[in-house]
Amino acid sequence: MRNAAALLACGTLALACPAFAADPIKIGVISEAQAVAGSSIGPAAQLAAEEINAKGGVDGRKIEIVVYDDHSSSAEAVRAFQRAVSEDKVNAVIASYISEVVLALEPWRGG
Repeated sequence: MRNAAALLACGTLALACPAFAADPIKIGVISEAQAVAGSSIGPAAQLAAEEINAKGGVDGRKIEIVVYDDHSSSAEAVRAFQRAVSEDKVNAVIASYISEVVLALEPWRGG
């Protein structure tokens, strides 16, 4: 009987906890905010994250989007990437579609 009461208490505590108890999965989005094509990347990623979070996230973890503007500059993209990794502690990065920016970020890609 005692075990049943303990199990019930644990179940009640689990239900009282917030849905996103674990650390969020942070995704950095590096894009060109002033470009027509680039300006939609951040909001699209945010919309996708909201849809995923509404369904419970990924293994119970909330998706968090952090957007960076690279001003269509490879140097700015590298600075944004370094900030994303070192300061904002993102788990993944989605980068630009501009060739020179992508090539500048190539040395830091995961392998």
